[in-house]
Amino acid sequence: MYIISTLCIGNKYEPIFNHWVNRIKQRCNNNDFKIELLNNTHILNNYNFDYNKNSVIWAIRWKNLLELMDTEKTTIVMCDIDIIIEKDIQPIINLPFDIIFSKEINGDKAYPQHCTSRIGFGICAGFCIYKNSSIKFINKIFEIMKSNKNTYDDQVIIMEYILENYKNIYDEEITLDNNKYTNKIIEIDDIKICVLDFNIVIRDPIYNNGQYANHINIDNVGGTDNYIKYFYNDLNELPLTCRCGKTWLGDYNICPHINK
Repeated sequence: MYIISTLCIGNKYEPIFNHWVNRIKQRCNNNDFKIELLNNTHILNNYNFDYNKNSVIWAIRWKNLLELMDTEKTTIVMCDIDIIIEKDIQPIINLPFDIIFSKEINGDKAYPQHCTSRIGFGICAGFCIYKNSSIKFINKIFEIMKSNKNTYDDQVIIMEYILENYKNIYDEEITLDNNKYTNKIIEIDDIKICVLDFNIVIRDPIYNNGQYANHINIDNVGGTDNYIKYFYNDLNELPLTCRCGKTWLGDYNICPHINK
């Protein structure tokens, strides 16, 4: 059994939730799982965080992650609501690693670039799997997160920690559903972290290639209504996705590259 945890707050995301849940139930229908929704109630119950610090929502999600791992004693899949599951994720969960991250877009120019420029790739916290064996690592990251003066951003904090403490990083080829992939394996603190081949969980997809999930920046496809189309239409029928990455630069205007 595993738990899928997601955050759903605000007008951009709330209309998506039922579509998102139905898709997971369709694609993972043979699995034993529960869905854990974090909403405004969780935020209101967590006044002990510094709400003036960047990415406070991630501190709330990590606190919830630790609580779930403590009470449920099972694998937790943290999956953003802007991720559309395309295939049963059980084969990914079954990979023999303590933590499994999807990979951030843009290689050595990915966010956060002060880390990825040194290591050549970045983790994406939008889709990640935490097994019971990772609890010490998670607690350590959470403590660093709380003590950081500037941000609760987990991607930044994890990447900085990896760069300072990893023992080994290497490539490992695997086969999933008859497709070959190359994952990055990180040995650190007596655990193994797997960073999935980008083609397993594709960020801002523009093609179908047997991926297990599509991680779509809602602003890059012109908003919530356009995003919902990705649950029901083939990618080839939806030339909406823009991978120019302008939203990472703080520009949230509708991209001129989007074909309406």
